[in-house]
Amino acid sequence: MHLLSGLLFGVLFGYFLKRSRFCATGITRDIVMEGRTYNFIYIPAIIFTEAFLYFWLVGSEAVPAPALAPFSLFRIALGSLMFGIGAVLCNGCIASSLIKCGDGRLIGWLSVAVFTVSAYTAKVGALKSITGQLNTIAVVPDTVVTQLPVSPIFLAAVAMFLLYIGLHRVYRHTRLRFTIPGRYTGVRHILFEKVWPKEITVVLIGIIMALGFYFSNLAGRNGGFGITTPLISWLQFVGFGKSIGWASTFVVGIILGSFATTMLGGEFAVVRPKAKPVVLTVIGSILMGIGAVWASGCFVGNVMVGTSQFSMKAWYSLVFIYLGVWTATRLYLMRNRDKAQQS
Repeated sequence: MHLLSGLLFGVLFGYFLKRSRFCATGITRDIVMEGRTYNFIYIPAIIFTEAFLYFWLVGSEAVPAPALAPFSLFRIALGSLMFGIGAVLCNGCIASSLIKCGDGRLIGWLSVAVFTVSAYTAKVGALKSITGQLNTIAVVPDTVVTQLPVSPIFLAAVAMFLLYIGLHRVYRHTRLRFTIPGRYTGVRHILFEKVWPKEITVVLIGIIMALGFYFSNLAGRNGGFGITTPLISWLQFVGFGKSIGWASTFVVGIILGSFATTMLGGEFAVVRPKAKPVVLTVIGSILMGIGAVWASGCFVGNVMVGTSQFSMKAWYSLVFIYLGVWTATRLYLMRNRDKAQQS
């Protein structure tokens, strides 16, 4: 029963991402490429919505307090930077690759496969010893949340209130002033065809991510949404017969949520990739897989979940993931765009 709740949360997460066209890498990339500075508001809105509800659950003793271990400044920085660069080369992070799996893009399956093998190699395979050595460099405790001068739920509430005001203003400024005709009407159009505003969807995502802590805890797991370790668990399940858990079904749910949305919206189509994107995806997925292990999390695990627990490691990782995305965008995407405009 608990495994089914993981599957359900994955379906909801995949559905929200697909319905709103939300991609953490994409909105960060577009800040650089298109000057959409208002994109800065979306991920913090997820974080502090989730943080407010999470610390309310902790205060109610519905979930345990966060267990935050010491971390290596060097390893987290290196891994996060690699992950950010890889996400740009893959045209989206590993969560986006799972969405691509569901909507028929074969390149998504390639990315997930290469990512999983690479992450396994870094965590328990040939690179395990290097991973361990990196973890001994510049180690610091993750104790910021216990040293805050005020309650974290109060800080989350204030930040959430201000961010919601900002979301309202962004929505008024960016919403379309025209309606695109759809093939469907009524509920089917609203639920499976219409693109939902990001300003609404990020709040919904923050809510289900917070509830994920509660239902994950019922399954005996102290944590929220995650992708890297759950994908490795499937490789270990198939190859070595090891058990799967709540988060393992969660990642499958993301694919199913994307698939159901595209099928019911009449958008599903099998798309074969061209040669160049395949090469970039393989390179990017290797960087993301190893990077996610060395960073102890990806865009979901660190940037959207760990930050909501006020983990210093996660906020530190966020900075370097963003730096990786911006670096790859400037050195690769913008350079190619400028060459295309000049030719």
